[in-house]
Amino acid sequence: MSTAKSIEAMKKEIMNQRWARLEKEMDHLDLDVVLIYGKGIITQYGNLYYFGGYYPILRHGFVIKIKGQEPIAYYNTRADYFLAKEKGTIQDVRFVGTGDVIQAEDPLLVEIANVINAASPNKVSIVGLKENMNIKQYEYLMNHLKGEISDGTRMLANIKAYKSQEEIDMVRISFELAEKSYAAFHKAIQPGKTCSEIAGEVERIARGNGAIDTLVFIEEGPFFLRKPTRKVISENALVTCYVELIDENGYWVEKGGLIAVGEISDEMKELAEACVQAMEEVKKTLKPGRTVGDIADSIHQQIDHLHVKIGIWHGHGIGVDHDLPVISDNGTEILEEGMVISVHPNFANAAEEFGASIADVFIITNDGAESLSKLPYMSFLSQKESERIG
Repeated sequence: MSTAKSIEAMKKEIMNQRWARLEKEMDHLDLDVVLIYGKGIITQYGNLYYFGGYYPILRHGFVIKIKGQEPIAYYNTRADYFLAKEKGTIQDVRFVGTGDVIQAEDPLLVEIANVINAASPNKVSIVGLKENMNIKQYEYLMNHLKGEISDGTRMLANIKAYKSQEEIDMVRISFELAEKSYAAFHKAIQPGKTCSEIAGEVERIARGNGAIDTLVFIEEGPFFLRKPTRKVISENALVTCYVELIDENGYWVEKGGLIAVGEISDEMKELAEACVQAMEEVKKTLKPGRTVGDIADSIHQQIDHLHVKIGIWHGHGIGVDHDLPVISDNGTEILEEGMVISVHPNFANAAEEFGASIADVFIITNDGAESLSKLPYMSFLSQKESERIG
């Protein structure tokens, strides 16, 4: 699978599998129409890309699947129409409107309602109805569509949670790029250099090798979820580094780790070691039949004796965007073979002066879990090494 042609062939096979699974689910739930909504934002692009192979930048998109018929994709710019025809997998692509992100998109909603109603549906399921749509979109569709309307977001999420071998292979390709990009942190980071400079060098690797969207974080503060700024790396700091990206194949992955710059304090070392040990315990716990709450417990065991704060939830399914299950405290969802999970323990010291977070992606197998990370979760940049790099 080293050529673009083989990747394209695999993407086509994957898409056929997805439509077959949706048709089966429509039969099971006696649905006449499924309307899939999404927009070009991380955590909201996945439904469109999953079934259409294309998502617009910022703007909205819809895919209509009428039972027994080929899908129809709708966008509200000619540019998105052109790009969806060029890059997407749906043959019937249409557009209505000019795509202004401020003004309403009434004509597009009218057209979508007309197409669905022409099928005289008894049951319509809308993906993204209550979670992603704005009030105007929600109210228009609820008031103008025929038949019984239900929210299909969870239905689609359940389909997306399980990956075929072909999808897992795509995740591997994406993660290889994430690790290649992440490796640039160790080469770029040094005291006195700004976070934005360092992130730019990492971004160059990711984008230069095909990533179509990225989130690059570098932070020596308590929580890593901050876009890079001109903040300067200190002489002695525990730095959290993250690369989250969508590769050109559409698959979203996360790779995070720690770099100790200079001589870090004992408290920083303790926090970093707890973060790494938490991930090691996760590796032992991840297996079919365990609950997401079990995974959360394995993380808490490493920090409950410390005075720390948790900055973000522990992880979630991953693939084409974020997926189920969500790893939450006391969660009861059960891990199953074929799931792909991102785990990212994230701690800050009690005073919220500094923090530590790492991220790895795991494939749930029939007897355990495979870690995709080949690079260490923590590395060290001594004063001598930083001088040599500089």
